[in-house]
Amino acid sequence: MRNVLLTIMAGCAILVFSCKNSSQNMKETDPDTEAAIKAAAEDEANSIMEQEPVVTASDTLDVMNLYASSDNLLVKPQGVLPNPSDGISGETLEHDVVKAWPILGILVKQSGNDLNILDIFTAVVEVYPAPQLLEAWYAIDETSLYTSDGSFVCDEKNHFISGQWPDNGEFGNNFALKAWPLMEDGKWIVGLVYNRLWDGEDGIGLYQNLMFWTYDSNDEHILRPVDTDERFLPSYTPQRGYVVFHPDNDNLDFKDGADPDLYWKWNGYWFESSAPQE
Repeated sequence: MRNVLLTIMAGCAILVFSCKNSSQNMKETDPDTEAAIKAAAEDEANSIMEQEPVVTASDTLDVMNLYASSDNLLVKPQGVLPNPSDGISGETLEHDVVKAWPILGILVKQSGNDLNILDIFTAVVEVYPAPQLLEAWYAIDETSLYTSDGSFVCDEKNHFISGQWPDNGEFGNNFALKAWPLMEDGKWIVGLVYNRLWDGEDGIGLYQNLMFWTYDSNDEHILRPVDTDERFLPSYTPQRGYVVFHPDNDNLDFKDGADPDLYWKWNGYWFESSAPQE
C-alpha cells in the first residue's frame, strides 16, 4: 500500500489579500505594514491547518497508518477503490475502525447541491474499504464487470443503500447506509450499520459496526462524526438486539425479538429513545 500523504492547505486569507490589493500601487504600501499583514495571513493559514489537517487517501488506503497519524483528521478520498479481496480485515473492523471513526471526517465529491446517497457511499467505501461495502459498490456500478453473490438495494429516493448475503444460519453478513434529513435545510444525519460473521477474540458471532455522521449538502460536503455528547448511540444488548435500517422507516429498528419498549424514534434532530444514555 502506498503511504498516506499529508497535504498542506494554503490559507485563503493570503489569496484574498493579494487579489484585494492587486489594483493598488504597491510602492505606496508601508513595507512594515505589508510584512505585518503577510505574517498575520500566514498565522491564520497555519491555524486552519492545525485545526483541521487534511489527509489524501491513496488508491490502496493504508488505514492503519491513517488511523494512527493524528486526531480530528479530514480525509480526502481520491476516487480509487481496491478490489473486495483487498479490503480491510474483520480484525481491523473490530478494533481499529471503532477507534478511528469518531475522529475522521470525510470530504465527499458531491454532484450537485442535493444529497446523493451514491456520492456518500463512494466516499465512505474508500475510507472504510470493508469487503461487503466494496463488493456492493462494484455490483451497483453499472460499468463494473464484477459479480457478487449478494443482493443489493439502491433506493435514491429514500437515501438508502443496503447489501444482503446468503444467510449462514442465524449469522448473515449485511450492511445498510441511510440518510435522515434534519429540520435545517440541507443538513443530514448519515448512518452506516455493518454486520459480519467474525471469529473474534471472544468467539464466533455476529459483530456490528454502527457509525453516524452529520452532513451539509449545501455547503461544506463533509461527513463529520456525530458528537456523542449531544447525540448518544445505541449499543448492543441481548434485549434490544442488533440495529436495523429500513428505507421507508426513519426510526431505528432492532432485529428479531428486540424488546418493543426499547424504541428509538426519529424526531427530526436525533432519535428519541426509551433507553438511558450509556
